[in-house]
Amino acid sequence: MDKLDKETLEQLMSYPGKGPCVSMFIPTDKAGSEAQQANIRLKNLLRDGKKKLQEYDLRTKEIEDILKPAQAFVGDSMFWQHQENGLAIFLTPDLFNYFRLPIEVREQVVVSHRFHIKPLLPLFTMEGRFYVLALSKKQVRLLQCTPHTAVPITLDNAPESIDDVLKYDDPEKQLQFHTRAPEGSDGYRAAISYGHGDENYVEKENLRRYVKEVDKALIKAIGNSNVPLVFAGVDYLFSIFRENTRYNYLAKKPLEGNPESIRDEMLQEKAWEHVEPIFQNTKEKALARYHELCGTGKTSTNLEEVAISAPDGRIELLFVATGVSLHGTIDHENKSLHLENDKNPAGEDILDYAAVRTYLNGGSVYPVPASDMPGENYVAAVFRF
Repeated sequence: MDKLDKETLEQLMSYPGKGPCVSMFIPTDKAGSEAQQANIRLKNLLRDGKKKLQEYDLRTKEIEDILKPAQAFVGDSMFWQHQENGLAIFLTPDLFNYFRLPIEVREQVVVSHRFHIKPLLPLFTMEGRFYVLALSKKQVRLLQCTPHTAVPITLDNAPESIDDVLKYDDPEKQLQFHTRAPEGSDGYRAAISYGHGDENYVEKENLRRYVKEVDKALIKAIGNSNVPLVFAGVDYLFSIFRENTRYNYLAKKPLEGNPESIRDEMLQEKAWEHVEPIFQNTKEKALARYHELCGTGKTSTNLEEVAISAPDGRIELLFVATGVSLHGTIDHENKSLHLENDKNPAGEDILDYAAVRTYLNGGSVYPVPASDMPGENYVAAVFRF
């Protein structure tokens, strides 16, 4: 299981596989209580995948070899006890990979000459994804969240507490740090006024060192993007973090208080109240920009034009209908699109292709229910040029 990041997404999208690509998506349960149901779903998808692979005129042995890695999960109780909200499995004659997903997915198997990627897009688009950094002097936690999920992210090489940062310092200074001021009922000292040349200034410098080490691990783990980050912690620690972080999109207001005893799900729920207006505002601005530019030649709802433009980096904003699949073949040399009347296994999901290529080229993608699409079509794009 590789890390599911932008680079991995691009590798899956551009995979030059030899033979058909099988993509499976299975709803799972983080608590493991529905392990048997997920196991049955996989068995059903393997059966359906086998039927679809038969349309490629493959021998029985070739089909079995493609599906064999996923077949090994059937009956593996330990595997199903350690899941998240969804599972994605990708197979070809010479590749096998799977990813535990912090988002819910619809049960399906797709066999085509490319992998089916669209169900993964909510992990990469701005729509509803955010982080929570819960920080105290005794604990560091990072969560990747959606409106309904919270998944811990490992912060490699991050200090576990401020003691990790100070452990090689002068023992006398450490003693002063821990005993100088009384702690409140929440385990934190009373509010501190920082001034040069006194012990409070030394403490602030120690906290700054701690925060910078945490920030270094944070940037390494999630990069530096426009995905909102909500800080959970006491006010004075938030002030120091805000002054020293390199992360681009720190929410203006923190979740105040000691986060140590607060469950991940509760942090996610509280943080969502902070960031939901941000997402709504971003989406409304994108819609306004689309309507403002309609009729200027910088927008399109033509599927052929959008699909051909997506890999060229021409699309700035793309609205794409959810729950819809349109299969076909793109001829980039002749700049044309041929849609299939039925779900031809040789065709690919054109909406899937346009959305992923737009994202990989730096555009913003907004999955929208088909009934809410602007322009009364399944795609609506704003062009950069």
